[in-house]
Amino acid sequence: MMEKLSILFLSCLIISFSACSQNPVTTADCSNNHYRDSLVEHYIRNGAEKLPDSYNNPRWGLYCDSVLMVCPNTAEAYQLKAIPSLKGGDYETAFRLNDKAVELEPRNYLDYRAFLKCIFTKDYNGSITDFKEAEKLSPKGGLMDHSYSFFIGLCYMELGRYQDAEEYFKKDITMQTGGDSLQLPHFNSLFYTGLLYYRMSQFSKAKKYLEDCVGVYEQHPEANYYLAMIAGQEGNKAQKIRYLDIAKKALRNGYRLNEDNIYYANYPGQITIHEISNALQP
Repeated sequence: MMEKLSILFLSCLIISFSACSQNPVTTADCSNNHYRDSLVEHYIRNGAEKLPDSYNNPRWGLYCDSVLMVCPNTAEAYQLKAIPSLKGGDYETAFRLNDKAVELEPRNYLDYRAFLKCIFTKDYNGSITDFKEAEKLSPKGGLMDHSYSFFIGLCYMELGRYQDAEEYFKKDITMQTGGDSLQLPHFNSLFYTGLLYYRMSQFSKAKKYLEDCVGVYEQHPEANYYLAMIAGQEGNKAQKIRYLDIAKKALRNGYRLNEDNIYYANYPGQITIHEISNALQP
């Protein structure tokens, strides 16, 4: 019964679009980017995205399917259809759909798949491969407020390839500042470079980048936490407690890394109240 209702719903959507479109479904030109964009605009921008709870609404996928029934070569519809699966942790389905989007339009979706591998599934080698291919297509490309080099650096850091990570974090910062030491890059570029040096036990370098990070974003929980860890290494107990208190208060007041999708996946070096409480123990 549900399957019949879904088919009926899709049919009604398509008939509705045919009635108001200058390009009815019977003359659909699926090779035309503008035509495919008009389908996305009609079914998703003016349909799915206006649903209560948006992509959490059970009907979200039906609107995406409506686009694909007309033009099955619409890459964006596959990427958008994958969102509920991605947020719900069904990575197999999400990647199957995103792989199709990449197959159809690698220039537009390869970097997004690389991001998903880096942050969601922790497939760091796969992410590096995708990002480096994406760089060939868009040498100065970026997404989610960061350069490709930023994410490649993250992947190398998590793989324990610290020299490679250092190279790409430096490249990321140079891309943002143009080599001007007075220009500060994104606070998380500073944080992750500091975290890298912390893991390399180069505490003076780590401290510099982490202090620059909190200079931009004072309530950054992770930067304050790792500054506390460095203070502990230096034997400065009072400073350690001060930074931990700042980190704990920041988390309780809702401050976070401020990265996209942070509520759906853990980012490298992300901390919890529990870790801070443990660090405060004598």
